[in-house]
Amino acid sequence: MLSRTCKSRHVVGFVCRPLKPPFAQAGVARRQHSTVSQVFGDIDIGSFRRDSFEVEKPLFLKPTGKNVPSAIPALEKWFTTTSIDGHNETSVTPYLEQHSTTWLPYELMMDQTSEPPLASPLTSFLTWLSASGASDHQALAALLLDQTETIPHSSTPQACFLRFEAPLGLLLAGLKFNQQSPPPHRLQQLYIAQAPLDTLPPQLQDDVPTPTLVKEAGKGDVYNSSIWMGLEPTYTPWHRDPNPNFFCQLHSSKVVRLMPPRRGEQLFLQARSQLGQAGGSRIRGDEMMQGEERRVLLDAVWGEGAPDDMREVRLDRADALFIPKGWWHSLRSDGSQGGLNASVNWWFR
Repeated sequence: MLSRTCKSRHVVGFVCRPLKPPFAQAGVARRQHSTVSQVFGDIDIGSFRRDSFEVEKPLFLKPTGKNVPSAIPALEKWFTTTSIDGHNETSVTPYLEQHSTTWLPYELMMDQTSEPPLASPLTSFLTWLSASGASDHQALAALLLDQTETIPHSSTPQACFLRFEAPLGLLLAGLKFNQQSPPPHRLQQLYIAQAPLDTLPPQLQDDVPTPTLVKEAGKGDVYNSSIWMGLEPTYTPWHRDPNPNFFCQLHSSKVVRLMPPRRGEQLFLQARSQLGQAGGSRIRGDEMMQGEERRVLLDAVWGEGAPDDMREVRLDRADALFIPKGWWHSLRSDGSQGGLNASVNWWFR
């Protein structure tokens, strides 16, 4: 493993591992899996507490009615759909663009097989930014190039998982670039991952208010909350949370696979045994996002051999999923061609 912390204060680090295909080529299974309990429309606090929260059972909430956007203003205030060359494309609203200078944590999956070591869409994106007459685009190009140009070239396929900080404008620029590019040449896997809500400008925080179920079902202690927004495909590996998780899809779709604590841990340990790793079920960090560990976990959860008792839920716009404490889960976008995907979640107790 190669790891580094750059002198730039905005770079957290990167690690490089043998390159593995992302999703479509990784044996992602499409066979039917059982789902979880569902509620269409509203659910009262008492029913949620009794039937899901206290007994630690996941719950899929499918809202209905015209009150959904008012409950989550970000659904309409952040995203819009425009027609480009006869095709509907996702865009962000001018309102969200006003906050493009907000700094956020990013993840980027890239390969280093080219010279210089940049994936072709990323190279094209950098060229597009540099050629732009906008000063902010040129600054973004310099920032991104500074974080990628020192990655050493490799004669064998390698995947680099990079963490860094950058303005929201970087993702918005990537979205505009993709709208002008055919699918094979679109920028992918640029992801604002687990950005704390309390680091957003107050106006944006107001657009994703804490749900009533989160505030009243337990002790009212919201442990943490995050925004997840990126260019598809997006992926979160198999893991468990120490607190209950209320997850809401803001834009596009995500598929969630989950298992109860004991079964989920068994699957995790089986995957680790394939790697020759022994010991407990302690969750690792960047190692789960690239290389052999990523491939094995991806195949165990999403491959054709995934357990028959795996639960699966597809979340569309405004859908929500309650994931109890300790339940193992993995999430991935349903799309894979550089479209925008956005979610928000709250960990609470």
